[in-house]
Amino acid sequence: MNNFAPILIPTINRCSHFKRCIETLSQCTHAHNTDLFIALDYPFKEGHWEGYNKITSFVDDINGFKTVTVIKREVNFGVRENLINARKSIFKKYDRIIISEDDNVFSPDFLDFINKGLELYKDRKDILSISGYQYPVTLPKNYKQDVYLFGGFSAWGYGTWKDKWDSIDWNIDELRIFLNNKTLANKLLSKNLIKGLNRIVETGNITGDTYIAYYQNVNNMYSVFPAISRVRNNGHDGMGIHGGDDPKARKIYLNQKISDGTLKIDFPVDIMPDETVIHSLRRHFNPPLIRKIINNPDVLLKRIKGLIQKFFTLR
Repeated sequence: MNNFAPILIPTINRCSHFKRCIETLSQCTHAHNTDLFIALDYPFKEGHWEGYNKITSFVDDINGFKTVTVIKREVNFGVRENLINARKSIFKKYDRIIISEDDNVFSPDFLDFINKGLELYKDRKDILSISGYQYPVTLPKNYKQDVYLFGGFSAWGYGTWKDKWDSIDWNIDELRIFLNNKTLANKLLSKNLIKGLNRIVETGNITGDTYIAYYQNVNNMYSVFPAISRVRNNGHDGMGIHGGDDPKARKIYLNQKISDGTLKIDFPVDIMPDETVIHSLRRHFNPPLIRKIINNPDVLLKRIKGLIQKFFTLR
């Protein structure tokens, strides 16, 4: 393999997360063949400066990569625009890219996994990305492949191609029209995904994972996921924009098993979606009410409160 994708890490102030991310990435096979790009956004509040200044000092000492390029913003771009602008700049030179958030840590074979997938499936029109992350879900025992196809999308360490990414139409008006066709929407998408898409329409703020999952599903496209994760997430501690402060979720993700680097990487050229795998994933994202109650008793309390309020409203 001689076509190694560059990797982009956007960041701003989470220095401890960012350092761990870069340290584990530098220990990956093929790190020395990889061009690393860091999109360092400018602080937009006082609390960012301490972590930001630590990152600016740390990036000068990063090694282990083919090259290191820091895209240092002079004004605050915001999370989404910082990523979009950096990706566009990198795509001017490269036909593929690997992107990760700054609170991930990687298995030693993360770069090997993503690069092999990018090369093998570059001509598959139905595959949009290669994900290094695997959801905390148990796959069916009879599924023996090392990877699977799924219409979902994860930004926790993924690779994609310029031509396929550029084909995505980020159009909220078309999304609104699609959601108004409830029969079609319910046929193609899960309730959980529809809920997220409605939030995009209501707020006008596009959440990438949600929109891309929608795009893949309506265009019969997939992401390739590993059966064993090559990424572990270190967020959900209140320091990020989207993860929130969720100790229960943090414990799940921090304890998630990832590859030790010795696992085989076998990508079937003609891989197709497996219905038993998809069923397991759908149950993970849309669990029955009884499981929600067992895992989170507050769900039952909220339902009861909602019914009581509805009862008195109707009286």
